[in-house]
Amino acid sequence: MTQILPGRAMDGRFVTANSNITGDRAFWQMKIALNVAAIGCRGLEEATLVSSYNTIIKAHGKAIKATEKSVITQLGKENKTNGVKERDRLSTQLFNYFAQPPAQREFCVRANEIAQIVSTTPAADVVAQAPGHLARLDQPFVDFYEAYAKYQLDVMEWDAKYAPPPPIMSAPAPLTTNPSVLYAPTTTAPTATHGPTATPGTNPAG
Repeated sequence: MTQILPGRAMDGRFVTANSNITGDRAFWQMKIALNVAAIGCRGLEEATLVSSYNTIIKAHGKAIKATEKSVITQLGKENKTNGVKERDRLSTQLFNYFAQPPAQREFCVRANEIAQIVSTTPAADVVAQAPGHLARLDQPFVDFYEAYAKYQLDVMEWDAKYAPPPPIMSAPAPLTTNPSVLYAPTTTAPTATHGPTATPGTNPAG
């Protein structure tokens, strides 16, 4: 299966759904990332990650509701709708993004660290700090994209240096244009007649 990579910005970095996100939306997307981690991450960090995430839900419930409402309003203005369907579509996109298997190990480690930080952050500071946390949560996926892009380049260089050239296909024989060959009549040799055929045990003469 071929991995589809996102485009790059002018600075050469891959542009993801989390690039340059600030304010309420950064907190909302960070919360989704930690939700994915709490559900899917397994290992040494599982217990502390789940505990920290549950603390975030309780301690920062007001920020969660307020930032989600802000995101819905923003998406509604951008699409001239009430924003709910766009919010749901973006949520699904983000859930799938943060669940990408190749980056899960490093993502889970980062999510555990950040969940513990956010769970102890004062409510007055939690939204302001979200863009930095979101960027850190996004980095394992950017690192994977960079590694895959390098792999693709290495494959191209190897093929150019070592891969055997494609086989040379011989041209098909040209069709003849000789009418006598194309339209020569087909003849069938006449069947020889030798008189009546005798059947064993009978007298052909009567």
